[in-house]
Amino acid sequence: MESWHPLIVHFSLVLLPLSVAVDLLALGSRKTHWHGLAYGVFWFGAVMAASAVLSGNAAAGAYRKDDQVQGLVSAHEDWATWTLLLFIGLALSRVPLQLRGELQGWRFALWLVVAVAACGLLWLTGYTGGELVFRHGVGVKINS
Repeated sequence: MESWHPLIVHFSLVLLPLSVAVDLLALGSRKTHWHGLAYGVFWFGAVMAASAVLSGNAAAGAYRKDDQVQGLVSAHEDWATWTLLLFIGLALSRVPLQLRGELQGWRFALWLVVAVAACGLLWLTGYTGGELVFRHGVGVKINS
């Protein structure tokens, strides 16, 4: 069975930044009910990020002995793991804010700043993965 990683990874790449964007729009438009939607999308994105890390680690097994790309694959795995841990931490740290309805004060503003920074880290992780595929051909099956 082919790796599911290329399919799964795109969910987190889209859903996590989308969630943060919806939170920012909710603040700007004063549509506080959008925060619940944003948080649900955030959790789904975090679960998909965990699935992406697991599927990526499984798919990387074939490249662990390839001296040309092994270091790049390992670096991408490290970025992905740290990014995932940050997003899980963000998801969990938002629980009390969500339950108390504290979605306008400094705590929520701090949460949003860290979430935007996490999206930057997500972008970097995705970029390193894209480099593996498009520059080095990792995971690309060539039929001859």
